[in-house]
Amino acid sequence: MQTALKTLYIIKPNKNKTFPIGSIQTVKHVFEELHLPPLLDDLKHCGHSLSGLVTGLVSYKLCEDLSVSRCHQWMITNPLLLEHLQLSDFGDDALYRCLGIIGENRHHILSHLLHVLKNEHGVGFDMVFMDWTSSHFEAKTSDLIKYGYSRDHRPDRPQVTIGLAQDQHSQLPVGLSIQPGNINDQNHFKITYQEIKPGLRKGSVLVFDAGANGIPNLDLLVSDKMKYLSRMKLNTSDITQHLNTFKKEEWTQIVTGNQDEQVYGTQLVFPSRTKYLYFSQNLHDDTLVNRRKHLEQEYDEALSLCKTIQAKKRPRQKYRSSNHFLQTHLSYTFPLTGLSREGAIERALQLSITGKEGFFALVSNKDFSLHEALQYYREKDCVEKLFNSIKNEIHIRPTRCWTQEAINGSILIVFLAQLVISMLRYKHACLRHVSTKFIMQSLSNFALTIITAQNGMKTRVFSNFDWINTLVFCGKTPGS
Repeated sequence: MQTALKTLYIIKPNKNKTFPIGSIQTVKHVFEELHLPPLLDDLKHCGHSLSGLVTGLVSYKLCEDLSVSRCHQWMITNPLLLEHLQLSDFGDDALYRCLGIIGENRHHILSHLLHVLKNEHGVGFDMVFMDWTSSHFEAKTSDLIKYGYSRDHRPDRPQVTIGLAQDQHSQLPVGLSIQPGNINDQNHFKITYQEIKPGLRKGSVLVFDAGANGIPNLDLLVSDKMKYLSRMKLNTSDITQHLNTFKKEEWTQIVTGNQDEQVYGTQLVFPSRTKYLYFSQNLHDDTLVNRRKHLEQEYDEALSLCKTIQAKKRPRQKYRSSNHFLQTHLSYTFPLTGLSREGAIERALQLSITGKEGFFALVSNKDFSLHEALQYYREKDCVEKLFNSIKNEIHIRPTRCWTQEAINGSILIVFLAQLVISMLRYKHACLRHVSTKFIMQSLSNFALTIITAQNGMKTRVFSNFDWINTLVFCGKTPGS
């Protein structure tokens, strides 16, 4: 009697078809909830459906994410996929035109999303976090792609700057702005603010960093009857009147939820605003540790330069002028000669102390307590996580298009992909702390198989279930 099932090694071809459907179905469902298909189709009156092309681009961004031409191959080589997107065979130029159209009309699309999120999905805009980043290009400069301060640590490459706004309660991205790579945060703030202003209400709180903090921006918010909470640079009066006389016993200790963290604060109340001064012992210690590491590197570098000069060799390029029309005579002195390495570093560390180590300041025109101001400002870290998701998991780069409209369109596709993931987290609390990578992987694994019987009857079978896609498509929580 046979007791084991033997697997046949003879593979016979059949007419069954399988294709990944999780990402596509999720994007379609979220787009329908946001009423995007009719809006997109109104932007293109002939040819292929713009909503189908955008759905395909966003779905591909959540799957393989290579290039527009690869996305075209991914879509046309699967007739079932084209049928699901209600598209017929098309060339890759249709996708590039699609990017140009949505890039040109991105303000209209973003305004529509803002309206739908506010009126149909309960996004209250009580508090909105704002931040800015950059994305570099392997391309020549243009009106949009310019050299500037690089958050990607690639100052050798031109870039664009990207602004994001995120609702505090829902954690949904609600605003996007795209500007040339050489714009600073103070100027970019106005553009991002104008994008989300129609969705804000009187008294909404905008939270942003010190880079966008300036009198014109704060006056703009006050004139529009908005509230703000921002970090600000410490000025001379803060140092002389408060920091130099700082005593932990005279400031209020802040309970942050971390038992190992010691934070003290005090409020300075002015007629139109309140300044919050904080001292963090952890920040103070970390600052000195990092500064010591930097000084150790500088000491070793100075020692190497000293040996090079004593050997009558040319210093490295960074220590001399590279201009062929200038004749320079440089001399170097080493004032710490005679001290040990540790002694020299310790002396340099003491000379570098300014008295601001461990201190930082927040400012607001809303009456927050010391604990509330610190808590809300630290929550702004969620925008940094959003940038990390866009850059390292959804992959905003490489952007293989060069016209201004197409670049705007490609960045909008990334924004829509992130909005889809954020909508899943908003609807399913279990996904709030699941990384974008694992959600994308689960959706792309979910597959549909169409089994064709001998009589021609077709049966649909869904496969590759896990707890994430089961929750998304079946509404069942883990363990239920």
